[in-house]
Amino acid sequence: MREIERIKESIVKGKISPVYLWYGEDRFLIQEALKVLKSFYFTTDPSGSGIELVSAKELSPAGIVERANTMSFFANHLVVVEEVTYFQDGQTADLEPFWDYFSDPNPATCLLFIAGNVHKGRKFYKAIDRAGEILEFCAPKRPQEWLAWVQSELKIRGKSMDTQVATQFIEWAGHHTGVLSQELDKLVIFTGDRQKITAEDVKTITPRTIEASIFDLLDAVANRTSDKAIQTLQDVSREEHPLKILALLVRQVRLLLGCNALRKRGGNVAEAPSLLGISPYEAQKVWQQSQRISTEQLAKALSECLNTDLALKTGGGDPGLLLEMMIIRFCGEEVS
Repeated sequence: MREIERIKESIVKGKISPVYLWYGEDRFLIQEALKVLKSFYFTTDPSGSGIELVSAKELSPAGIVERANTMSFFANHLVVVEEVTYFQDGQTADLEPFWDYFSDPNPATCLLFIAGNVHKGRKFYKAIDRAGEILEFCAPKRPQEWLAWVQSELKIRGKSMDTQVATQFIEWAGHHTGVLSQELDKLVIFTGDRQKITAEDVKTITPRTIEASIFDLLDAVANRTSDKAIQTLQDVSREEHPLKILALLVRQVRLLLGCNALRKRGGNVAEAPSLLGISPYEAQKVWQQSQRISTEQLAKALSECLNTDLALKTGGGDPGLLLEMMIIRFCGEEVS
């Protein structure tokens, strides 16, 4: 992503910040960025002795500053501070040593803090903002951003996909950068010297997420094609527990009902992520699907889910059969 490119650019220009704060929801992207930064330090010291990894939970701010001020035998020194909790309410660490250090950081050291969530109003955040550079690592949010990310990863690996194939790949593998990267690596091995990855390659190698299958199942319900819905259910049931399948069905139905309610009061898809607690990408998909399923169908589906859940938990029959009967009723057909 853009943050990794910024780090690469800083390395090329010889302008690595003396102090960094990296944070965000996407741990995979942070680790990828860390690999890039570490690679620079390995060029001057292949042994890696100029790189230190410490935990903010185990080492005090004074100890961290001491490490940062320690001169390395090699010219460059990287101190990576993980598990940073200085933004949490009630944290008791004495941060005073940082203020002096940030005002005059060791030019031979890059002091990198890695955190999950941050509070931009805290003194620690503002001090790093003045002394160094802050980067937020977020997964792509919109369909075009996911496509751009996958295409970028393919380019790095010397491979390519048509847009339609890349879209299918993302739908099947899910929306997690780490998982997508692993699945791309598998496709690279599978295709060997062949440069272009095809739809058949994706179908052969990439497993479908249960979320993608649940989405297809409800599409079949919307079209009242019970045979396709049952086949999709049977495929999922070979890999997942009936209660998990049911839980995901209930979640999807509730999201669809939420979209229908939002549309009824004049809202639009841009409001869905915050109201439903989902990503913009998922919101767009759910919004489109909700246009194909009526509120009446969804209400019936939710009622059937709750009845089936009760039957499953009280041992009211074969789990696979109960789910199949529920899907047939979803499609509006009588069960003999």
